Amino acid sequence: MPKHINKLLTSFLSSPQRPEGTLTFHEAQGFLFAISCAPELIKPSEWLPLIFNEQEADYANEDEARAVLQALMAVYNIINTQVFMGEVTLAEDMTFQSPALENVGELAVLGLWSKGFLLGHEWLIDLWDHYTPDELDEELGSSLMVLSFFSHRKLAEALYQEVAKTSNKSLDTFAETMLSMFEDAMVSYALLARSIQTALADQAQPQEPYVHEQKVGRNDPCPCGSGRKYKKCCLN
Repeated sequence: MPKHINKLLTSFLSSPQRPEGTLTFHEAQGFLFAISCAPELIKPSEWLPLIFNEQEADYANEDEARAVLQALMAVYNIINTQVFMGEVTLAEDMTFQSPALENVGELAVLGLWSKGFLLGHEWLIDLWDHYTPDELDEELGSSLMVLSFFSHRKLAEALYQEVAKTSNKSLDTFAETMLSMFEDAMVSYALLARSIQTALADQAQPQEPYVHEQKVGRNDPCPCGSGRKYKKCCLN
């Protein structure tokens, strides 16, 4: 991510002048990853309001509004290109902490990314439910579990109780496993999204434009533009 975009959005989104619930820069990155992976194209006019919790962003002036919106679109385009190319990766400043549980929650950059991602996925849940084939439900669920694990401590503990407690693994060990799988889960989630997007695009057969065929009478002017009657010109 270009440093000037990182600096601009980090400062603007974290300012106390922003409405309550505005996403932080790292939350916005996770959110936009989910948006880029949507089964259908989501227009900026639809997702931009969620960055600011569907409230006014309170820009200082038009120049600031233009700069911030351009920066958000730049982040979206970078992530969207990665998803399209199948080369998704976390930004350079998204470092993992040790032990793994230190990455859970809003005090960790990965936790913020995970929180933003979960917000985006849950916003799009109806689309995923509608378009995901039954045979891919398990793959989607596995990726979603890993990518959302670090968003909240309560969710991390709930997933641990559901999946790993009977295996005698500790929560710390389970968190280490989730961390080791994180980037692979990003790739899996993106590839699944691309497969659905591609299938939908293939199903959309373009309609042939309707052409009204007007017959030319024998005594009508010839359509070639000669000025002669059709029967005296191109009909022969």
